[in-house]
Amino acid sequence: MTDFNTEVGKRFDRLEVKIDRLTEVMANVARVEEQINGQNARLKRHEFRLDEGEKKLDAVADAVAQNTFIAKLGTGILATVWAAAVGAIMYIFGDS
Repeated sequence: MTDFNTEVGKRFDRLEVKIDRLTEVMANVARVEEQINGQNARLKRHEFRLDEGEKKLDAVADAVAQNTFIAKLGTGILATVWAAAVGAIMYIFGDS
């Protein structure tokens, strides 16, 4: 009977060790899960900020395209006025 109690005691000790290990593993899994949740939250925040930055960049690109058109138009008008002024000066002083 003593051998039986000793065997049962050893089995219970091994079960306790396994349960302790399982408890440690479950605690580690919970920590890892919390870390993953935190990383997912940070990733969502970064994605949001990137989307906002992309919207602002698109707005700036549109403004640059409009300004480029206005600058080209202004340059063309200025060149036309300059050519007309030079032509008028040449016409006025060319008759002499």
